[in-house]
Amino acid sequence: KPRHWMEWYTGERVTNFEAPPDFRACDMTADQVQEINAFTHVENELIDEAVAKVMAYIEKRGWGDDVDIVFTTDHGEFQGEFGLLFKGPYHVDALMRLPMIWRPAKSAGIAPASVARPVGQVDLAPTFCEIAGLPVPEWMQGKPMPRTDAEADKQGRERVFTEWDCQHVDGTTVGLRTIYRDGYTITAYLPGTIYDGSEGELYDHKEDPGQLRNLWNDPACASLKSDLLADLRDAEPPAREPRLECVAPV
Repeated sequence: KPRHWMEWYTGERVTNFEAPPDFRACDMTADQVQEINAFTHVENELIDEAVAKVMAYIEKRGWGDDVDIVFTTDHGEFQGEFGLLFKGPYHVDALMRLPMIWRPAKSAGIAPASVARPVGQVDLAPTFCEIAGLPVPEWMQGKPMPRTDAEADKQGRERVFTEWDCQHVDGTTVGLRTIYRDGYTITAYLPGTIYDGSEGELYDHKEDPGQLRNLWNDPACASLKSDLLADLRDAEPPAREPRLECVAPV
């Protein structure tokens, strides 16, 4: 792993400000991680119960046939994976692979399906526009979510793009650009205070589902890396000019 992983593990560098100021992942015991995960699962159960109450109220009001329900989240949590907690500039499945459940309104007549092609959070706004019968503005980067894999293929859903940009209160800057495609995840690091822009991560999900073996510097993967990097650059949206001023470092 690139070095900021270990620095967060040892407490040398803070990459998440939700953590206590003296938090060091390396001090955690297995029992502590299990206890934290138990609390997390209780919170998930409370969310399930709250969603059930909302859905029951929708049915009670007679809206059940005409309401679309989307269940997702903004990011994952480490929960002990890689010996870490919380989140941060780490583009692995623990933080990037999210629940995305869409129950279309019954009146829409859309058949139930499981779509295996990549989708992302930027697809939510265009989907809501389509549900409401509104045109999707040109400035929106995503596409309406597909109903089937066949529809996804027509949309050209071969990859999903993820980015991270942050500036910490101590002046540390970290930038990551990632795509998932064809069972591989590649992350390019932008020049900043930790990296010079030549570093990155490359994982083969089939051979290494835990994303433990970084193939970025593996000579045998040079051609694959070059191909994925070119695809990543093509998938990256144009940068905003002028860039927004950073007023709240995170």
